[in-house]
Amino acid sequence: MMGPMHRRAFLETSARLFVVTAVAAGLPACGDETAPAAEPVYDGDARLVFPQGLASGDPTPDSVVLWTRVEPKNVADAPPEIEVSYEVASDPDFRSVVAEGKVVVEAASDHTLRLEVNGLLPYRHYFYRFVALGARTDAGRTKTAPLPDEDVAVRFAFASCQDFNGRYFHGWETMANDDAVAPIDFVLFLGDYIYETAADPRFQDEVPGRSITIADGLVIDPESGAKAALTLSDYRSLYKQYRSDEHLRRAHALFPFVCIWDDHEFADDSWQDHATHFNELMGDEKDSSRRSAANRAWFEFLPSRAVYREGADFPGDLRIYRSLRFGKHVDLLLTDQRSYRDDHLVPEGPKLDAVGKIGENTALGSRNFLVKETYDQLEAAASVSLLGAEQREWFIGALNQATATWKLWASSTQVAQMAVDLTPFADLPPMFRKAFYFSVDQWDGYRSERAALLRSVAEAGQKNLIVLSGDIHAFYASQLYVDFDAPAEAVGVEFVVGALSSTPVQEITKRTIAGSPTLTALGLADLVPQFDELLGAASPHYVYRNSQLNGFAIAEVNALTFEVELVQLDGVTDLVAPTPKRVRFRVAAGSNTLVRV
Repeated sequence: MMGPMHRRAFLETSARLFVVTAVAAGLPACGDETAPAAEPVYDGDARLVFPQGLASGDPTPDSVVLWTRVEPKNVADAPPEIEVSYEVASDPDFRSVVAEGKVVVEAASDHTLRLEVNGLLPYRHYFYRFVALGARTDAGRTKTAPLPDEDVAVRFAFASCQDFNGRYFHGWETMANDDAVAPIDFVLFLGDYIYETAADPRFQDEVPGRSITIADGLVIDPESGAKAALTLSDYRSLYKQYRSDEHLRRAHALFPFVCIWDDHEFADDSWQDHATHFNELMGDEKDSSRRSAANRAWFEFLPSRAVYREGADFPGDLRIYRSLRFGKHVDLLLTDQRSYRDDHLVPEGPKLDAVGKIGENTALGSRNFLVKETYDQLEAAASVSLLGAEQREWFIGALNQATATWKLWASSTQVAQMAVDLTPFADLPPMFRKAFYFSVDQWDGYRSERAALLRSVAEAGQKNLIVLSGDIHAFYASQLYVDFDAPAEAVGVEFVVGALSSTPVQEITKRTIAGSPTLTALGLADLVPQFDELLGAASPHYVYRNSQLNGFAIAEVNALTFEVELVQLDGVTDLVAPTPKRVRFRVAAGSNTLVRV
């Protein structure tokens, strides 16, 4: 699957593969001056030459990563190399060009371009554009980070979970309107940029114009014919189809993105290079080549400083955990919660009544809805890891060395305990009148490691830890404790952002129960409307819960406060964007206390 790379596609850098470095002095990024193969032009139609638009990411005070992709006119007969020119300017009219040059993109990387432009000034807007095959892109806009000691307020958006299947990206449209009122410095994307499945009946719907095609694929549901991406071509195709959305393209053109992944960039509820589509019905779903294909496509299509190692085996092929600094008040630590984690503790295959697993080959009782007391005992004995030893050591070290006012942890999965207590419901069978974890695919499944991490924060005397997370398709705001069952002093605060477009967790729960005669017969469907109330009763650390809406969030950070506005949308299955509902919270520096504004 990994073809040989031509020497003109890259300079020798630590990332080496598919990364091209250009200096702001305007020197060409490639040393070979041999002209690339001729290619017919498109008569200047940038929509055809650059169908996925352009993007930028991972800004520092003096550099930013730029991205685009060129679409050859005849893909089947595409030349191995296409020359692309670029310009970077300090003004939208490109009167003050600060960097320019030519680079070559190759068929081996699907003609994607990743360009690091250096020598820029801190905390400035810059504008950039590309020319190839006779066409020129519209200008993109990006912004560098402030200097580490610069006392400036930072405003950024954060989002996660954008399913294209039957749903619209109204969140990106709404975010662009917000920027027109108050500028956004960057977008933090917390995972599930794509979904590897098409028309998965559990949570996806097909709508004309909002459906996904997977050419090769793995059939995951024989009855419906639903597929999951399997090959490099499949994963690349998903990014292209998702970027066909005009609002997503516009968001990338307006803001630098800072991205991590969660599971769907590879496979739902994945761990390392193992999928869980069949819940052990087909045995272990380890597939290293599929995992590597997913990693490669992510690296090709998103502008990040993640380090790709050509020819290395998973997980050494791509490291995405890293840190960025935004002025005096923001240290941002980004973690990878899929590549190094241990397997889910309870196997999906056999029954295990002690944790509430009443069926075979199912996620229920294995990854979702487990008896808390029993699971806690099993987890304490096993002491499983979500981060892996090497990343955990890096994270603790980076957190302890962070000197900004606010330490932000980008966690793709929720850190706060998410338990529900069904003991008050006398109509349920005795085995269900217990406290349950809603999902142990998130940090509840790795509670010993979570406690150790949060304890290290407290013992180091670190202040102002803010966790930003996604994955669960709901809006939550909570205070964090070393032991959620015996809370003492809060050690941090977490904001969970609802899915940008994916099916909200309450709706998924409703579908899950409706699809199970056993769960329906137990009367659990009657409890779904009480989802948020049940969650709050068993998990009082939640200051806010909304499990029914989509959207994104905007954070505003300064020396004194960390404020978050949850921008919530009801109607992402409608063609027209709904009016957002806004909920705002504030955390005062040194308090670890959430206050609704």
